[in-house]
Amino acid sequence: MKFVLFTLFLCGFILKVNGKSSSGACLPEEKSLVACEGRLARLHCGEGQAIYVTRATYGRTEKKTCRAGRPADQLENTECSTDTEEVGERCNGKQWCKVKASDYVFGDPCYGTYKYLEVEYICYGTLFPVSPAAAVILHHNKMKFVLFTLFLCGFVLEINAGRGFQKPKKTRSFAELRTIVACEGSEAQLVCVNETIFVISATFGRSDHTTCSDGIPDDQTEKTDCSMRADLVFQRCDGESMCTVFASSSVFGDPCVGTYKYLDVVYLC
Repeated sequence: MKFVLFTLFLCGFILKVNGKSSSGACLPEEKSLVACEGRLARLHCGEGQAIYVTRATYGRTEKKTCRAGRPADQLENTECSTDTEEVGERCNGKQWCKVKASDYVFGDPCYGTYKYLEVEYICYGTLFPVSPAAAVILHHNKMKFVLFTLFLCGFVLEINAGRGFQKPKKTRSFAELRTIVACEGSEAQLVCVNETIFVISATFGRSDHTTCSDGIPDDQTEKTDCSMRADLVFQRCDGESMCTVFASSSVFGDPCVGTYKYLDVVYLC
């Protein structure tokens, strides 16, 4: 019995120090950073984790950020921020990444204004990431000890399943990343079978010309800078296994009257 208790304690300790949740899945770590124009934005995740950019903008939305040493006329325009896909294209899936906040990289949304790059991202992954580096890690003595202890823990729980011990649920190897787009007037259905939903990002509006454009007049898809955060998706869906949200201005408000919009959601199971 002492051996059983010691093994269970050791297993719990290893899972705890490796950032595991009670369900066995790694919880995504949310991070944000700001890089003033001309500086480097450095995105970084821990060992065995990967970057996923949820939001990145370049420009200026208020006067306080990155204002030190700048004349007032370079801070006046606070309506010149633009969404940037380049950060996600360069950094998604990597453990670390550097991007320079500059007009050369992102273009100049407001000439004469001193700008900054603002990035929000998550670090996600598992205790045993499947990658070329994994084979090397598995040969490390410390990793062998971790694997052996976890195996021993599972074995002890298995043989004691009929003696008052509860077998743990099967752990999943990866947090499954999903995206869904619902055109205005339709429903977005978020589903995680036997798992729970973790919403990474949710926006309502329009950020490009092509999404949800079939059969829609050109003048209703012209405006592409009217996307807004859809907080209701987070409130309704986080922690659920299934969730339905109607993509409508009556639900989220109307960020751009006369434009045909859509709901864009990224989530993990």
